[in-house]
Amino acid sequence: MKELAKFVNNDPTLLERMAGGKRLARAEDLGVADLAFRKAIGAYIPPDAGIPPGHRSKYPIQGVWADSRAFFNPPDAHSFLKATDQFRDEFMRLYRPMAGTPIWLIGYSMGGMSVFKCLTALPPEWRQFVVGVSTMGDPCMPPDGSLNGNDTGEGITKQYQPEWVRDRYWSYSIEGDWYPRCANPLLFALGEVVARMELTPEFVLFLLGWLPTLPGKMLTGQAATDDPLGGTLAPLAQAISTGGANVIGQFFSAGQVLAMLPQVIWLLTDAIKFVVTGAHGKYGDPAFAHWDGMTAVDHAVATIRRVAPRGCTLYLLPGTWSTWDQLFQFDIAARLQGD
Repeated sequence: MKELAKFVNNDPTLLERMAGGKRLARAEDLGVADLAFRKAIGAYIPPDAGIPPGHRSKYPIQGVWADSRAFFNPPDAHSFLKATDQFRDEFMRLYRPMAGTPIWLIGYSMGGMSVFKCLTALPPEWRQFVVGVSTMGDPCMPPDGSLNGNDTGEGITKQYQPEWVRDRYWSYSIEGDWYPRCANPLLFALGEVVARMELTPEFVLFLLGWLPTLPGKMLTGQAATDDPLGGTLAPLAQAISTGGANVIGQFFSAGQVLAMLPQVIWLLTDAIKFVVTGAHGKYGDPAFAHWDGMTAVDHAVATIRRVAPRGCTLYLLPGTWSTWDQLFQFDIAARLQGD
């Protein structure tokens, strides 16, 4: 590859015909088959090549599909963490052949965690092609917020969107949405359990190791706390221990817990419901037009038009139990079509 790039670079006629006169620097110097090199040798076909120019969108959509099921729904679903790993891997598979194309990542809910993992996986030399990022209900919201301002709390995962993208990162949160606005230590702890929930020995071992910790004892009611979440997981702890009714005894072995876990999964989902509010689903609601008089969806559309007037490819990363062509990330992309 380096030799081919060097050959083209050293022939002015070839360089003009194949690369528009622009030296294939990264291909010759670094051995990187970037977008410029692939276009020059005819190894890249744009996704919209078959669409007449007058009908092409400035903001083509690239949905990212993976198994978004999590939180024991259905019971055989994998964990939130594994789901977002899959979205990261699929994003990299999709972007790798078109690296060098300007892109904008849009994620809602679990999609915020997927965005975090996608950005973290990008090689440093590809970061410049991320024109912007828009997230809603982002569990990876940094403590100091985003370009939309610094809201109360921080992302419940405590894994924050990378520093290098903060100058082009717009995140939207609404009061009562604890995904991006978590401020309760016990809620952080509960979030860690929820993110790992699945019917596997791996999760059972984690759970049995976590329950004796101080946050685990507070959430199961075995340690004193004034937090309203105290005791939330007591029914679960009672169900997988030797204690009688309303008593937490010695926890069963991992094998015993795994065998009975399908019977008590709703105890964990009930714990989630205890803290869920309707705020997480209000990012397109006109009653929540908190951003320059616009909803999160409308403000994100306006921001993308302003920051990327020449266009970019929109990568859509969905929330739990949905696909890329549903809910808020798709609403944003759909409103940009026809520009």
